[in-house]
Amino acid sequence: MFDFVNTVIAAIKDLFEGLFFSSSPEYQKKRQLKVYALELKKLNPPLYHTGKILLPAFGSLLYQLYHFLQPVKAVLDKTVNSPDIRASEKYQNLFFEAILSEEQTKQQRSFNFQARNLLLSKCKNYQEVEHKLQEQIHGFKSFMRLFTTPAFKTREQELIKLFFLSDLCDFDYASFLNRFNNKLQLTAGAPASISQDNFEEVFAGDVVKNLLDFQFIVRNVSITQTTINNVVFLARSAGNFTDEMGAKLEKTLHTVETILANQLKRNTIPMMLKLIQEDPNFEEKITVSEAKPLQEYIDRISENFQADSKRLLKIIKETNITGLIEKCFGSTPLKPLEGYNDAINDAIQNLSTISFDWVKPMQLLKAFTEMYFETHYKTFLKSLLIEGFFANKQIEGQYAAIYRSCEMLLGKIKNFEQLFKPKGQCSLVEIQGYIAEIEKGKDMKKQLQKIVEIANMQAKVVVQTGSKAYADLYAFTEHLLEDIKAPTSELITNIKALVVSSKNKESFARLEQDRHIFALFLEIMKNYAVFGSIEKGKPGVPASAPSAAPAKPVQQ
Repeated sequence: MFDFVNTVIAAIKDLFEGLFFSSSPEYQKKRQLKVYALELKKLNPPLYHTGKILLPAFGSLLYQLYHFLQPVKAVLDKTVNSPDIRASEKYQNLFFEAILSEEQTKQQRSFNFQARNLLLSKCKNYQEVEHKLQEQIHGFKSFMRLFTTPAFKTREQELIKLFFLSDLCDFDYASFLNRFNNKLQLTAGAPASISQDNFEEVFAGDVVKNLLDFQFIVRNVSITQTTINNVVFLARSAGNFTDEMGAKLEKTLHTVETILANQLKRNTIPMMLKLIQEDPNFEEKITVSEAKPLQEYIDRISENFQADSKRLLKIIKETNITGLIEKCFGSTPLKPLEGYNDAINDAIQNLSTISFDWVKPMQLLKAFTEMYFETHYKTFLKSLLIEGFFANKQIEGQYAAIYRSCEMLLGKIKNFEQLFKPKGQCSLVEIQGYIAEIEKGKDMKKQLQKIVEIANMQAKVVVQTGSKAYADLYAFTEHLLEDIKAPTSELITNIKALVVSSKNKESFARLEQDRHIFALFLEIMKNYAVFGSIEKGKPGVPASAPSAAPAKPVQQ
């Protein structure tokens, strides 16, 4: 009786306000909120009570969604939404490439590393390699334009819908359901639907955040037949697929869409939030970063192609100079640097497009410095600086600078290797840690790339300055060796006495004997550093290196 009286009074009040205050903002606000309340009453089963109460049916709906979505979540978590970034990228690649024609697939395969390497290995010379490589680059760029066509834009939107579906699967149902039943345990083996009696009414004001979070996800989810087909495609691609599994997934997704479209409906939660906030204009404040999986795919494939190009050039270059290296250093493998070597580089390249770019030239520079300059040439060359009577002070200054640059080189190489010590800027322990994390599927490539870039930058400086120093030293020694043959030395007046002294005799003999080896070494380093050419007779001035004669292997 009391409720009836209240209802009558409220109706009279509404009628009075409608007659005399219909244009007031307050009346318009109440009227709009009333419309929302009436809309929510039409839901079957009812989910909301006008007293800002979420009814048990809402808890039951959440429970059903959670259980129905578990097999869908399993597929998406294994494929495009995998926490393992390598797996996620693999299946996203597969998703886009699935709509390529047979001819397009064949063309794409021609751009993989193995196919390109086979083609380049048939080239007769380096010029042909460069030409063929440019053809490959041009062909790849032309092929990649395919992914900017409308078909792939549509495919991207389909993938984004799968991301939205993944968000629905990943929603924190447990904490929301805890409001309706704090003893409820979500377990995989539980039934997909239980009685509403297991849930209690919840004051909606206490779960506004849960509602906002849920609405943020639900507003984007639309399960069409295309979405269903794509989930089944991913399940088939992941392996161990059966037709029965596909049929169950399709049935499950139809059920989920029915719950969202017919029971929950797309505008239900927004209306609830307006009533809870008592504001018909209430809108959730959201900031969304736009997903661009197609552009990420294009970038990823392009980075792989570029990394392969760099790797192929490196292989071809090192193959071409193998003979020169053996003539210069013998057949014994060169000692690798600490931290910056092929073993670590291979581990990095197996997992990413990142690489150490100066491994071989650093190895060659260290080998020449230790095996030739430090062991054989240094004694005589240092004696020139200390005991030589230079006829020209300017040339003496030039030589002093050249010699000091060469003398400091071993220290620079050792300092570079120190970078890879545990407390170094490019700690090998840290590098190996990132490699291990990437192997586990973690996204640590940016951190690893930062270290590798520092190492490459430092290595490039050492290679460039070291090669230039040796090129200048070679030019000076060539002029010196020619000057010694003259009746009167124009360069160092006491040179004949210096070369026959007991201290310098052996060192000088080795320098003279190894002229062709020095030239070979510089010919090799031209592949990595810019130092011009070497010209006899002009110390310190790059011009052209003499043609190198074969040398007997030199053992360290």
